[in-house]
This record gives sequence, structure tokens and C-alpha cells, in this order.
Amino acid sequence: MKKIMGIIPVVLVLVVLASGCTSSSNNTSNQSSSNVTLQIYSNSTWIGDYGYKNGDMQINGTGNAKYNLGPNPGTVTVSLENNGTGTLTVQLLQGGNVIQTQSTSDNQGVVNINKEF
Repeated sequence: MKKIMGIIPVVLVLVVLASGCTSSSNNTSNQSSSNVTLQIYSNSTWIGDYGYKNGDMQINGTGNAKYNLGPNPGTVTVSLENNGTGTLTVQLLQGGNVIQTQSTSDNQGVVNINKEF
């Protein structure tokens, strides 16, 4: 009986140590920590601005553009004017997933987006 009583604490210690050595993997996506991207698709020229927690940026260009806003950009505001006869499409993506999209094909048409992250 003394042998069994001496083995039980040893077994309990081994079980406790072994349980602390195991790990589990949680592969769920945490979208709130994924980067937010402002994506512009256009076949004409555009001009405007976007704002987020790091400030306001004046932007313009012809064709497509991409701006990385980081994982927690706060409130994102976008206002872009289409200067041509093509289509201007603006998307906000988070972790590669489209969160919001706005488009215009009007010359001098404006796209506005306002999104809290």
C-alpha cells in the first residue's frame, strides 16, 4: 500500500507537467487585426483625399492605386472625383475581404466612403 501511495503523487506530477506541455492551435481569423487597404480601380484620372488616424492625404492619379492603412485605422473617409469618361471604383478591404465599394462613371462624379474600423 505504501508503494501505491508513493506512486500516486509521482503520477499526478507527471500528468500536470504533461498537460502544461500540450498546445492547441486556434486558426480563427481575427479580422479586426488585419490590414485595411484602400484600393482604387480606374481607367481615367482621379483626384481627391482620404483620411484615417494617421492624418489626411491628398491623392491623385491615373489608373489603379493601392494604399495600406494598417490594422486599426480608426475612421476612414475617402472622397475621390472621377476626371474622365471611364469608371472609378473605390474599395476598402480588410484582410483581403471587400468591406465597402463605391463606383461612378460620371465625368466629375464623386465617390464618398466613410467607415469606422
